[in-house]
Amino acid sequence: LCFTVWKGMVFINTKSTKPKSKCNKLDYGDGSVYYVKSRKCFAGQITLEINGEKKRKTAYGKTERIVKNKLFEYRIQAKAGLFDEVDNTTIYELAEKLIEEQFALNEIKQTSYDRKNETLKTLSPIYDIALREITEDEIKRFFISKISYSQSYLDKVYQLLKVVFNEGMRKKIISENPMLNIRKPKSKQELVKVRALTVDEQKKLIDVLKSEDIRYSEQMLLSMFTGMRMGEINALEVKDINFNDRTIKICKTVSRGLNGKTYISGSTKTKAGMRTIYFNDDMADFLKQCIGDKKDGLIFASSVDKLVTTNQVNYQYANTLKKYDILDKSVYGRVDLHSLRHTYATRCIESGMPAKVLQNLLGHTDIRITLDTYCDVFQKYSMENLAVADSYMKSNNIAIV
Repeated sequence: LCFTVWKGMVFINTKSTKPKSKCNKLDYGDGSVYYVKSRKCFAGQITLEINGEKKRKTAYGKTERIVKNKLFEYRIQAKAGLFDEVDNTTIYELAEKLIEEQFALNEIKQTSYDRKNETLKTLSPIYDIALREITEDEIKRFFISKISYSQSYLDKVYQLLKVVFNEGMRKKIISENPMLNIRKPKSKQELVKVRALTVDEQKKLIDVLKSEDIRYSEQMLLSMFTGMRMGEINALEVKDINFNDRTIKICKTVSRGLNGKTYISGSTKTKAGMRTIYFNDDMADFLKQCIGDKKDGLIFASSVDKLVTTNQVNYQYANTLKKYDILDKSVYGRVDLHSLRHTYATRCIESGMPAKVLQNLLGHTDIRITLDTYCDVFQKYSMENLAVADSYMKSNNIAIV
């Protein structure tokens, strides 16, 4: 390259008097220019030597020719030492770094770590874009493309992106936050709450589980009469049951990690999930039947390599409900495996159990979760108690008019 300085401006002459050779031929990076559907534009990458280090640069443009010209300019600028280096950290790179740091600092447990990484995978349409290049409109288009997904999924993605771009601002990778004015998207999925089984449905299911040869019937009954999550039940060991004190120690759960691998997590879904629940004589007899001759190890699996998953139990549960016509079709609400836990909670509320006691039994982090989840049941219970109070006052000739 030949440089000419005139009036403070630098002119670059790319012509050379040396004969051209194959090794001096300009290419456009480590591969051909390609079209990016998610961004509706072309992209290309090139590896440059900047300040003695190999740096990979990406160029975007509406046409293939624009991208090639940008890559050409990048190479010239790098050779001239005029390259204005910028931080091209991608969404994926920063998100992955944040998740790894949280796990290393013990801010999140294995289950949360796996869940966050699974969420990160679903960002694939945009996660290779540099933070400084993505726009608010691109993020909105991404959310629009996912609007038919569940609200739970959208909440996780929204929260992850907020954390990533806030960190990008803190590290001065970006000067403006494209998430700042983006509101949390609302799912188009119809929200049908999971309901508890009615008393009649519960009786029918109990009869079937006791009289028929239903696989995983013991786990279903245990959930229905303790409110334990299925992952917690399948992780139970013989040592977790104390027949002297009549207690079950809940301290772990069966989880699904990256690539679908199942393992036992050393903690429950939440910190509040680490709890001890009490059982009566009937439950003691039932647990002894479940344990059988086992002296130690898992109650519902022969080894950690043959763990029973929640999906396996759910499959058998759904088939049982259908085969034996358990459900009353006139009752509104969705019934799934979690309905067993809801059924236990509902019966507890109907019996008059205070919300705070129920919160501890279910392992809810906050009593508001208990109240919000079972607000309909609490309201019905309150109305029934109000009717009793009204009747009492009328019987004593106490009336407003």
